[in-house]
Amino acid sequence: MSGLLSLLQQGASSLQAQSAYSSTVAHNLSNSNTVGYSRQRAEIAANSPADRFGNSFIGNGAVLQSISQARDRFLEAQIPGAIGREMASGTEAQTLQSVSALDLDNSVAPSLSAFFSSLRSLAQNPGSANYREAAVGSAVQLGLSFNRSSQAIEGARSGIDQKIEGRLPEINEALRQIANLNSQIRQARASGAPNDLLDARTRLGDRLAEWTGATQVPNADGDLNLTLSNGTALVAAEKAAQFSVLPDASNGGHLELYLKKPDGTVAQPLSIKPGGELGGLLAARDGALRTSKNQLDQLAFDLSGQLNAAAQAGFGLDGGSGRPLFITTATANGAASSMVVNPVLTADSSLFPAGSTTAPGDSGAVQAMINAESAVLSNGTTASGSLARITAQYGTTTARAQSMHDGDTAMLNHLDQMRQSASGVSVDEELVNMQKAQRAYEAVTRVIKTADEMLTTLMSIKP
Repeated sequence: MSGLLSLLQQGASSLQAQSAYSSTVAHNLSNSNTVGYSRQRAEIAANSPADRFGNSFIGNGAVLQSISQARDRFLEAQIPGAIGREMASGTEAQTLQSVSALDLDNSVAPSLSAFFSSLRSLAQNPGSANYREAAVGSAVQLGLSFNRSSQAIEGARSGIDQKIEGRLPEINEALRQIANLNSQIRQARASGAPNDLLDARTRLGDRLAEWTGATQVPNADGDLNLTLSNGTALVAAEKAAQFSVLPDASNGGHLELYLKKPDGTVAQPLSIKPGGELGGLLAARDGALRTSKNQLDQLAFDLSGQLNAAAQAGFGLDGGSGRPLFITTATANGAASSMVVNPVLTADSSLFPAGSTTAPGDSGAVQAMINAESAVLSNGTTASGSLARITAQYGTTTARAQSMHDGDTAMLNHLDQMRQSASGVSVDEELVNMQKAQRAYEAVTRVIKTADEMLTTLMSIKP
């Protein structure tokens, strides 16, 4: 009788194992379209130890050994870095492409051309009130075009600040959630592998790679620690860092990233530029856009300086001299945004310094201003050449970022396909597994039924 009871016990244990196998397959099928879900496998093994019967051993059926994840560790170690690079280059390229502030060929360039054209007309008839008024008006328009272009660039940079600040609450919350998941997973491991919690943590790790380029560093305790590329900790076991921003006076008041480390120390300026979306936004703001703004400031400073030198040496119709044409900053910083025509001249165009002497018909000062059109500035080229260079360099940087993004996207897609192959759910394969589980369950049920009939027969025998 003990053999039949053992057979029933084997059947019960095997039914539980096959039921767990079926449940795992059902769980996979239910999550076949869940982003970040990793296929799970029910590992069924022979129950041990086997029973000794004479010179042989009789097995004790099957038992659920574990439910594991189908993940390739080598592949998973490469994916966060690929995600961060793809997001950084893509964000930089998209941000630069969306900025219309650098259309200098249709803003500053026409105003510059119109200004020198008005000067040439005035040089032909320096005593004409209409030509003097036109020259002052074109100078006002030139100053406005520099102002608007500079303000547009700064507006684009301020828009990036808003994006960065708006993203930080999500980043900080994700860091906190990963720290909490580390705690939950550590507790849950005492009774098995918490695969769904592991998937949730991996998904958050991927999101943080998108946002910050965070590197994932698993430790021996099963925690997922996160660091920046220089090793700065973002998550350390059950503690998370926190990002914040403050205006940076050395960068025109634009926001600087601060980090409060997991150990709770006072927030400090981030010592390294992050990757991911934040890195791409910072690269666009403090790279091509800042460079273009500085170049435009330098052009406005150099050009107004040359024009002012000629103007101050000239004389107006009142016989006065020493009047600058433009009022701007003492240094190149901010020159484009503050460049305005001398209000004395806008109030009375007869004071425009056209002649190098007070003699009627003298246009020497205007001719000196016209010469500024072909003069070589501090950057080694003319004013119109400087505008073309600014636009070309911006376009080159944008194209480079787009080219890098194309390569990074191809690499990420390749890794993602490999991840799907290793960890994704194949519906056809799982349906086959479900049928296998069903047949095994039916077979074990038949064993139990047979053992029950045998036990009934044995019990019915009268002594």
